Amino acid sequence: MKKILSLSILGLFACFCANAQTPEFVSTEPANKNVIIEEITGINCSACPNGHRIVRELEEANPGRIFGINIHQGSYAAAYTTQWGNAIANQTGLTGYPAVTVNRHVFIESDTADNGQVTSDTFMAIHPANCAKYVDTIKEQSSFVNVAAQATIDAETRTMTIDVEAYYTADAETGMNLLNVALLQDSIIGPQLGSASNPEQVTSDGQYIHMNMLRDLITGQWGDTIQVEEGVIPAGTLFQKTYTYQIPAAISNEPVKVTHLHLVVFVTKDKQEIYTGSNCIPTVENIPTEINVAAEGLTVENILGCNDLIKPVLSVSNIGRDITSMQIEYSSDVTPAQVFDWTGNLPFEQIMNIELPEISTTVGSATNFSAKILTVDGEAVESTPVTISVNKDAPKEAKGDKLKVIIKTDQYAYETSWAIKDANGNVIAEKSYNAQVVTRDTVEVPISELACYVFEIMDEYGDGGATYSVFDGSNNRIIYGSGGTYKDYKGIDIQVTTLVALQEAEGAIIQTLAYPNPANDKLNLEISMAQSSTANISVVDMLGREVIRLGDVNLSTGNNLIEINTSSLNSGAYFVKIMSNEGITSKKIAINR
Repeated sequence: MKKILSLSILGLFACFCANAQTPEFVSTEPANKNVIIEEITGINCSACPNGHRIVRELEEANPGRIFGINIHQGSYAAAYTTQWGNAIANQTGLTGYPAVTVNRHVFIESDTADNGQVTSDTFMAIHPANCAKYVDTIKEQSSFVNVAAQATIDAETRTMTIDVEAYYTADAETGMNLLNVALLQDSIIGPQLGSASNPEQVTSDGQYIHMNMLRDLITGQWGDTIQVEEGVIPAGTLFQKTYTYQIPAAISNEPVKVTHLHLVVFVTKDKQEIYTGSNCIPTVENIPTEINVAAEGLTVENILGCNDLIKPVLSVSNIGRDITSMQIEYSSDVTPAQVFDWTGNLPFEQIMNIELPEISTTVGSATNFSAKILTVDGEAVESTPVTISVNKDAPKEAKGDKLKVIIKTDQYAYETSWAIKDANGNVIAEKSYNAQVVTRDTVEVPISELACYVFEIMDEYGDGGATYSVFDGSNNRIIYGSGGTYKDYKGIDIQVTTLVALQEAEGAIIQTLAYPNPANDKLNLEISMAQSSTANISVVDMLGREVIRLGDVNLSTGNNLIEINTSSLNSGAYFVKIMSNEGITSKKIAINR
């Protein structure tokens, strides 16, 4: 067995294990080539997430055989760049983004024209959508070298120790190869154009989860040298090397989390032509033993059903020991402080979104929410509270005994469906589409109760696309969406305040005036009647809850003036509801203090 010395140290601590004659972990059995897909990408490239999806699906379909490296480079990058990307991209001949290389191989495609003329196209960079067949070609080829790595990370000192072995199962093509060790980071949360085309890597709040991101090349731009003095590298050659790497706190202004790192090691002929490669997930040791958690941010999820509820979601980060329980205090302007007992597992260097129980808000105006951590694993902690101001939209007001849904899909109609549900989630009406063409549709949905309804529109792919409108029985458009992204679904509350269309109600009640509007402690309600009648009059809030009851009031022909004491009402929007034998109508008012 011939032992090979490396001729380059690359400014790192590296040792050649001269006495080690037997491989410790690399396979000595002949194998086919593994595939390294280098993806040239960027956050301002709207087509790039679709490329990420394609490469990820190839990795998932070929575990242990295909490894992706995302290289943020060029004018589309703007962030996450490294000093290594330009040189890699410049040798590919790419003409657009995203672009990928498959083992940095230069492919040649020949074609014969109708006149018998044979033309050839030589290329390295290809579009991700076209790379599957080239991946299949490479991974069926035999490799004369196997490469593997093992690594450990000391979390306290942020030191990574990497052992690499390359074993030649057959003679190499040349007397020199290059060993490359690429440092990648997963689960980097940040911006990305076109993220809806890869919904599996989109967070609940619309950010993008970047994976396989190149952070550093530990062996330099083109790798560490494996070389013999004469001839080709012979079969039976074992190359072993240990690298010690100090993990920086951040690269390109992005924090480097040690638990999100992995390595891809590969052997090349020169700057191009990767022979084979493998993946290595380091073992993290010496994790801190102290408690070190922080409340990073607070968001809310809307609770549909014409209510005043939202669900707070607290984001908690942990850079100390694993924790299993927390007490979290949370409150709003309208709800006193409550304590939530969380149990689970939050490991070192992880961020978790913790859903807190539902809490009340003020519908139609801003409400402040606050949350902080009180205890961790039974120990009291000093935690800075996080706050957020939330404005929960009031339900859309609808009049009349029907809702009319008008849909225009994009060219992928089969991805679109919609439903109208009651406040308990029971389906009143629903429809989905099957065609792969632009589809226009109008559906009328009868409404039989004064109640809350929820309109939901869903997109199976997650990128929206349908333009949608909902009209009430008075032909007022109460909902409109212009086809933007709404991920899995978009839900909107509808409060039906009268089952009589506007034109029908005006036949019985000629006119209704409310003044002053906005009001303070007193509201004058003037009702003009075509004939005498008795009406039940009440004031309801935007959720349909009765807040003032006048009961039955006798109304004579002509003008009727009714004074309503509104001193007990908080600032906000309300409806005066008038129910008579001739119909039901309502008047929107505002209270301003």
